[in-house]
Order: sequence, then structure tokens, then C-alpha cells
Amino acid sequence: MTACRTTTMIHRFPSALVAAACVGAATSCAVHRAPALPTARAETIGLSPVALDQIAPALQSFVDSGRVSGIYAVIARRGHIGYERTFGWMDAARRRPLRRDAIFRIYSMTKPVVAVGVLRLVDEGRLGLDDPVAKYIPSFANVKVFAGGTADAPLLKAPDSPITVRQLLNHTSGLAYGLTAGPVDTLFARARLYDASRTLAEFTDSLARIPLLFSPGTRWSYGSGLDVAGRVIEVASGQPLDRFLEEQLFRPLGMRDTGFRIRPDMRHRLATVYRPGPDGALEPLGRDGLMAMFEPEARFLWGSGGLLSTPDDYLRFAQMLLNGGSLGQTRILRPETVALMTHNTVPPELTPVSSGALRDPTYGFGLGVAVKVDTAQAARPGPIGIYRWSGYLGTYFWVDPANDLVAMVWTQLSPGSRYPLEATFQRLVYAAVVPQPREAAPAVGGMPAPAGSSAAPRPGP
Repeated sequence: MTACRTTTMIHRFPSALVAAACVGAATSCAVHRAPALPTARAETIGLSPVALDQIAPALQSFVDSGRVSGIYAVIARRGHIGYERTFGWMDAARRRPLRRDAIFRIYSMTKPVVAVGVLRLVDEGRLGLDDPVAKYIPSFANVKVFAGGTADAPLLKAPDSPITVRQLLNHTSGLAYGLTAGPVDTLFARARLYDASRTLAEFTDSLARIPLLFSPGTRWSYGSGLDVAGRVIEVASGQPLDRFLEEQLFRPLGMRDTGFRIRPDMRHRLATVYRPGPDGALEPLGRDGLMAMFEPEARFLWGSGGLLSTPDDYLRFAQMLLNGGSLGQTRILRPETVALMTHNTVPPELTPVSSGALRDPTYGFGLGVAVKVDTAQAARPGPIGIYRWSGYLGTYFWVDPANDLVAMVWTQLSPGSRYPLEATFQRLVYAAVVPQPREAAPAVGGMPAPAGSSAAPRPGP
């Protein structure tokens, strides 16, 4: 395939030429908006132009080999974009080049956004992280724990303690997600909870009837907690989840194209989702149950995976976190709240977390994001203190406070983890990072680490 190669080659040209290049890109790649952050020459923000030149051929190879249809990649450092490029197609059959303002289904990258929504209510005193979930959703007062047996004849017991809001955000609640063949996940799958015609209230009441995998707080397991957190937001705020996020996050941050539903004006920018066909060639993914969540007629507000967004919008969100909760003059969270979110909250005996999506045994978990707590067994480069998450269709982001860096690489492939796109990109990013003087490196989250944290920054490999 031939990729769209008109890009903001920020690492090579002065700002005036970058502006001219963007005008040309708008003509041939339909990039119509200014970047989410100011642009800068790579060397002025500690990125090596020579090393950055290695990124394009590596990512282009994923497109040329037919593994993915299109890729967006960006590196921002010190609050400026130093590398941004698109490759391939938004719609391969129609030869429509991938646009920088393309609409992506970001799936589980919804989770950090919903976590921030919860934390905003915490900052306002409208809920507490250690509140029992049953305070907001009464059906959770009767939740049980699986104690043996089978899916058809489960043995149940009362939990040792109630699920808290905090446990929803760090995946220690015991809530299932249907990801295994075990009895509880079998019950979860049979319930067919992810139905676009359901309301979030109906979903959570049905979920409360499914037993927990374990007593809350005793294990870590990637689950449906952020869906329940979305309902907690609704009850605590008195607003539907979509309206709350629009008013409290998206509009203040200028995230104009982020939301739960495909608007009519989005259709021409919606990136096609592909999957490998029987012969290995890419084919469009049909409208399955999860894809139906994004359609205008859907009722369900899918807090663990239902957002559409653009790279520009999500870069603004990630930069807000790196800035300690603010973007420009807009403050979303208090600095200490961001510090709590972006440090490990999982007890030492449960760390590192075991997540197939992460594929790196050096991470704990904060509130809505995985947090790097060690480098000894690291599968990828980068220092302690990185926080990150990804979406099932191949959207990835990470924030590195020690290097004052945000990086993202996005595609639309089911499943996105089929190929090592993120791992390849991360290796290339750190090959381009010129280390900051040790005394100049910011603390994790832009502020001192909380007492007892194991995530103090240090230079990575």
C-alpha cells in the first residue's frame, strides 16, 4: 500500500516551514485543524532528529505488509509536539488517506477518562474513593463472592468487605469481565450485559447479580469496574455520564470530537476498523455487538470502552495529566489527585499486575492507568513512573513524567495486540529521547511522589 506521507515533519523544519507543510497536508491528507499542542523543532525539546528518522520506515512497514491499514503517531515533549505523522489509510478500499483528525473507537482508553470523571467528583467533595459502591448503587449491597462449584451450580458467600469506589478504578473489586473460561466469567458472558439497548442503570443492577471473582481488595483482575464507576458518576452528579463528561472534561479541554455516539458530521472522518480475514488479508469488521455501542440509537453509555475520539483530543487529555491536572488556564483535577491517580495503588503483594493487554511484568496500577514500578524485568524501555493504557483496537498512549513526554500510536485493528505496534514505537521513541539533566527531571505526575510510593522517577534504560 502507498501511505499518505504528508506530515508535520517537526523534527526537521523551522516553525514557519512546519506551518506551510501543514497547509499542504490539509490539501492532500485532509488535516484541517491546528495541532492539539504547539509544535517545536525536535532538537529544542530534547529529541534526536536522526533517531526520529528511523520511526517512519518502521511504522510504514506495518502498513506496507498489510498488517494494519493506517497508523497515527505523535511524540510530545516539554508541552510541544516534536514528531507527528500519519501512515496509510482511513479507508483502504476507497484509498482515503488517514487524517490527523480521524475519528477512532478508542475502547479501553475510555477507562482513564471515566476515572478522571470520578476523581473530579472526589475533588469537589461529592463522593469519596473509600465509599462503598452500594451507597450509590443499592443493588451492590447484596453482591456475593464465588466460593466454588460450577457456573450452573455456584457456591456463594458474602464478601469480606464491600466494594469501594477506589477498587472500581484499580481493578481490585472482583468484578468479572468475561475474559476467561472460568465459572464466573461464564456467568458474565451468559448474561450478555454489553447490549447497546440497555441503560447503564440496567447494566449495573444486572452485574450486581453475578458473583465476584474474589473478595474485594484481595486480588487484582482486569474487570468491568469502570462501567460501574460510570454509573457512580451519574448518581453522584445527577447527570447522565455523557453529559457529565462533556461539561466537566471534554468542553473545558477543547476535546471537540470525543463522545459516546457517532454524530452525522463525523461519518466522513470515521476510521474503518479492520480484522485479518481467512486468507490473512485485512477486511472491514462488521457491526458486532460492541460496534453497535457507538451508533446514535444506542442507549448504553459504555464506561469501560465506549468513547470515540481523535488523536488531537486525547493528546490534550494526556497532556493535562502530565501537567498535574491542568491544560492552559483550565484545571480539571488538583495536582495531588493526579499524583494519586498516576502512582501504584495496588498492595505490594499484588504487584506486578497480570494483564495480557500490557505484556510487561513491571507494572502496578493506579486509578484507571497502569503505572511502571520496576525496570528489572521490563519488556520495553522507559523509566519508573510511566503511566499508560490502551484500547482493544490498537490505540495506545503513555505518559512519562521523568522525561516530560507523552507518546501515542493508534490504529484500528481487531485485535490491536496482534502485532507489536506499540512495542516497536516505544523502542523508537526512547532511542530518540535525549536524557534531561538528572536535577531537571520532574517528579512523577509533575509533583512529589506520595509517601511510600515505589514510583519515584529515575532514568530508564
